Amino acid sequence: HPASKQRSEGEKVRVGDDVIFVSVATERYLQATKENSQSIVNASFHVTQWNVSPFGTGLSRLKNQPCVFGNDVLRFTHAGDECLTIPSSWSLESSETNIIVYEGGSVMQQARSLWRLELARTKWAGGYINWYHPMRIRHITTGLYLGVKEDSNDLCLLPKEEATLAATCFYLREVKDDNKVILEDKDLEVIGVPNVRYDDVTVIAQHMETGFWLSYKAYQVKKKNVGLVEEKRLLLHEEGRMDDGCEFARSQDEEARTARVIRKCSALFNSFIVGLEVMINSKSTETFLQDCNLTEMVGSLDDLNNYFVQPEDDLSHEDRQKFLKALRNRQDLFQEEGILNLILDMIDK
Repeated sequence: HPASKQRSEGEKVRVGDDVIFVSVATERYLQATKENSQSIVNASFHVTQWNVSPFGTGLSRLKNQPCVFGNDVLRFTHAGDECLTIPSSWSLESSETNIIVYEGGSVMQQARSLWRLELARTKWAGGYINWYHPMRIRHITTGLYLGVKEDSNDLCLLPKEEATLAATCFYLREVKDDNKVILEDKDLEVIGVPNVRYDDVTVIAQHMETGFWLSYKAYQVKKKNVGLVEEKRLLLHEEGRMDDGCEFARSQDEEARTARVIRKCSALFNSFIVGLEVMINSKSTETFLQDCNLTEMVGSLDDLNNYFVQPEDDLSHEDRQKFLKALRNRQDLFQEEGILNLILDMIDK
């Protein structure tokens, strides 16, 4: 229903309108509220106004499928045989382990190399990714943002509370030059034009606040059972390198969805294990029951059972093969990210 007198029932809903959502079955209103510092959405007799904001258009995606859009999940490929990722030993605990690298090999099919591009200053969150449009780069399996800390030019992943626009905003450039282009608001508040394409356009990322380029530095690192190997660690550099350009590789819908499931499971199960350890050490269940939502934990395990369920017997041979292929891909991604081991650790605890 329209929430203002400027619109009447039966009129077209337009961007910027205030609306009220009403359940047909119960005639209750869709409401957003806070419970124990958590934002929840439910049905209520209290009226809540919602504002209609644009995301994207189905026609623009249909006509320009090779183009990169806001909120797309993708990989940054570099030099054809490596991609932007976090190392398998990554940890948020210290600057030595919170690093970003270019890595080749099997990681190019793993979930830890997936990123999402989020447009930072536009109403059209699902609009085209354009040159000079501020954007943030979010890592899928950790949910953290690519950024830089104040005291360093080394790139790392930042949690939401530290991920300010100044620290995490980049824009894409076609070439390296000293021209600083600042788009006006009217140029940022549009859906954009389709000029950045997958596997076709080489892009160079520039950090907005410092003007430095997304580049790397090669180190010789000793790895167990391998010996000395070259590790390309990402940083911001005033001039950068000749080969700083990257291309975008589209992710499969299935692996993007699985990566988001991995992030949720990792956060939930790690929190559960930490809570158990605190409870054992303190010999008190009070804080554990406050910090860990057991209902959510049981629900997640039920969801995982359904997520990895075997195909039905009455499926056709072709549909069964497709189902089994998708199931194997999910299992492989979970195994590579260590989630299966995490679940086993949780059961052991």
